[in-house]
Amino acid sequence: MDIDSEGPHAIVAGTTGSGKSVLLQCWCLALAVAYPPDRLGFVFLDFKGGSALDRLAALPHVRGCVNDLDLSYASRALRALEDELSCREHLAARHHVSDIRQLPDAPARLMIVVDEFHMLNEQLPGYMDRLLRVASLGRSLGMHLVVCTQNPMVEINASMKANMSLRICLRVQDAMQSQEMIGSALASTIPVDCPGTAVLNHEGECVILQCLQPSNIGALTVQIHQSARFFGQTNRAMLFTPPLPSDIDEDELSCMHIDACSDASRILIGVADTGVSFEPAFIDLCAGSVAIIAPPHRGAHTLLERIRREAMRHGTPVDCFPDADEALEPMKYMSGDNALRLSIADTSTLTVFSLRTSRPLRIPDHASVRIVFACGDRNADLADGIPADMLADHAPSEFMRPGRAVLLEQGCARLIQCIRDRSGT
Repeated sequence: MDIDSEGPHAIVAGTTGSGKSVLLQCWCLALAVAYPPDRLGFVFLDFKGGSALDRLAALPHVRGCVNDLDLSYASRALRALEDELSCREHLAARHHVSDIRQLPDAPARLMIVVDEFHMLNEQLPGYMDRLLRVASLGRSLGMHLVVCTQNPMVEINASMKANMSLRICLRVQDAMQSQEMIGSALASTIPVDCPGTAVLNHEGECVILQCLQPSNIGALTVQIHQSARFFGQTNRAMLFTPPLPSDIDEDELSCMHIDACSDASRILIGVADTGVSFEPAFIDLCAGSVAIIAPPHRGAHTLLERIRREAMRHGTPVDCFPDADEALEPMKYMSGDNALRLSIADTSTLTVFSLRTSRPLRIPDHASVRIVFACGDRNADLADGIPADMLADHAPSEFMRPGRAVLLEQGCARLIQCIRDRSGT
């Protein structure tokens, strides 16, 4: 099967127990043996929660794998695929080519395998446009979509089908589904006791094939890894990461490939989530005063102490004001001896203060950087500066995790997980 010439995308149809998992394993392993990681990559989206694609996740070609029903993880994968598509579009436009294969150093082909497509369609309908873009633009950008489904007549829309010329049909329950897939009722006659038997419509003719059960995927994966290392084909960078962990300490940062180097101009306070991957969350010491807005017992004082300690370690003068709500009240703030006001006015000193609410806070007069711990009341969280789309994209419980906050600076909002203090707080 040549997905490039016969596709560029494929539909694999078959009822439960027909052998879709076996077919996917055989196909992907055969490609991994034939092509090195710098020519081919895989993204696996398995919404069945099974182990079929998970067993292939260790291949050096894999750029991402979602093997459960974690919707936040799946949405990250789909956003990452859209980013990759846009990146390849810009690359082709920059070099004035209509097909990315015309580039002398073209990026690797990317094969996106989606098992149990109907679950993606049901659970994340708002993301279907992203896959539709891959289906319509993928050929010239080196991105191929393989969609596995039990009922292609209902579960895949006409716009996607129009770009999915490669049709592979395992046993299906009725002749209409087989006819829809391959122009013949042949696949509906496959016996129940013949899993892995499929019918492929090749150049207008139906070809029957039998997939072989891979005997030792683990050993084959090890051999592929050894071959890749021999030729200098180390693992490619992942296109996306899992969602933010709920607990991070400094010792774990290197495992997450996070640059933990604070210096005289910035302090690392945690890990930020771009919506696709992780990046360090720094406070720029030259950006101005820092306001930490948090309900009681959410970690504001712990974060305040970390910033104070790191600033002093790098020789930066710092003033810290816990529970500064009263000091920011207009009448008290304007009094001549208000220490918070005097500190904010002193540009040679970093001022960090915590509040329970943003009501008395004036931006940017009082602070140019805000770290907001959500309180759980949507209106209050919006008033504190958390964007509405961020609140909509995450479950309320996610904002209430210890150390979870939103970093607001320079017109940008990022969800962060603050580093746990070595004492455990």
